[in-house]
Amino acid sequence: MIIVSDILKQPGKEEYRKAELQMGKKMRKTVKSTICAILSLFMIVSVIQINTVTSKAAGNVVNVFDDVEAGKWYVEAVQFVYDRGIMAGTSSHVFGVNQALQREQFAQILYSMAGKPAVSASASNPFRDVPNTPGYPRDAILWAYQNGIASGNGNNTFGVGQAIQRQAVASMLYKFAVKFKYNLTTDSKAIDGFADKGSVASWALAPMKWAVTQGVISGKGGNKIDPTGNATRAECAAMIMQLVTRNEVPKVGDIIKFGKYEQDGNTKNGKEAIEWVVLKVDGKRVFVVSKYALDFQPYDKNSNGVTWETCSLRKWMNDDFKNAAFSSVEQKRIPTVTVKNETNTYYNTPGGKDTKDKIFLLSTSEVKKYIGYNSYDNNFQTGYSQKAIVAPTKYAQKKGALAYTITQHDYDNFLKKRGYKSDVVGSVGTLWWLRTPGYDNNRACSVGETGSAGMGYGSAANGGLRSIRPAMYIDY
Repeated sequence: MIIVSDILKQPGKEEYRKAELQMGKKMRKTVKSTICAILSLFMIVSVIQINTVTSKAAGNVVNVFDDVEAGKWYVEAVQFVYDRGIMAGTSSHVFGVNQALQREQFAQILYSMAGKPAVSASASNPFRDVPNTPGYPRDAILWAYQNGIASGNGNNTFGVGQAIQRQAVASMLYKFAVKFKYNLTTDSKAIDGFADKGSVASWALAPMKWAVTQGVISGKGGNKIDPTGNATRAECAAMIMQLVTRNEVPKVGDIIKFGKYEQDGNTKNGKEAIEWVVLKVDGKRVFVVSKYALDFQPYDKNSNGVTWETCSLRKWMNDDFKNAAFSSVEQKRIPTVTVKNETNTYYNTPGGKDTKDKIFLLSTSEVKKYIGYNSYDNNFQTGYSQKAIVAPTKYAQKKGALAYTITQHDYDNFLKKRGYKSDVVGSVGTLWWLRTPGYDNNRACSVGETGSAGMGYGSAANGGLRSIRPAMYIDY
């Protein structure tokens, strides 16, 4: 069999070589065929492939870089640093996923994160292996050195061209975090469980404990932290994403990931990251609600005549769910807050005493305030909101959660006149609990599968099963 790449090397085939280079990642990875098929179709396929890649390659790292494979653990992190201009590829179509990160490259990464502040052309340069020419890598290295983030290898050298160790990455990230006032919470026992904890250098102990506590650095195979191993570029991308997302306060409307919980219904592949919708930002504290309905429970298991204060669901959310979804470090970022338990003003049902909770359900007033309604009936104190339509996870569905698909008939005959947009058709909604009481204290309000909510009659606290959509605050 004759391989296409051999044909492209032949004299007089320059036009084929140019076309092959333009075809991008997908064709470069898969183009193997016989000479007959290629010679008859090559130019047509080339044109089609060029158009396809051009439309798909706009920022998607799986298409931009040949060595970034869809579905791999690092894709999200590479996309994150690429989108923000923190890391680029080692060439136009290679990210260098498994390549060892060099010391000057890491200095450049931190320099980019800092906004690339100006470095004087006359700045003192103590490193004989760092060129004095302004630009890369001089500016990044001198900036890191001037700000106490990086030091040299001794003998007046920085170590340009040398692979950087994981513990050195931790050290520089820690110093960067100090300078920019990131979260410095550290668990003194963070690395105690690793088999090679004794290999961590004394100068890197505090940074490594901090990095593991913050989830910036995680273990590798064999229960090792691998402090003296070389950090790959993919590992670095993951570390940077963890550091930034744990310290960068999101905006209202952003979707963030925090904690893990079973969601896809397959317990063999582990828990999935929980996505949260940011409802409010107050300084470095954000108010969030889960994007999806995560579980399926009664409001109260054992009794009637309950309020949010006394219901079993409150205990489950602040105990079982909290411990299942969040690590000890993450739990420290979830503050205990005063939860106002409102009266159902339509039925005059008392809401009970205010409570102190980490995790809780939204109230009808909070739905109105933070999610909003397309339309609202003041007489019945009930609203309709397309944004309140929430899908249950597959795990919640397995436990019995309703998964209702909104039809064209629903839109044409009911939802359109409520102010919904036509893209609501095909949305999947479920019923999810609110903490506000219903007609009496034997019932609690909930949001309907089509987004209706308000001071409703409610469902039986100890009999009506509804999906669970947790809300809470997160500190940054």
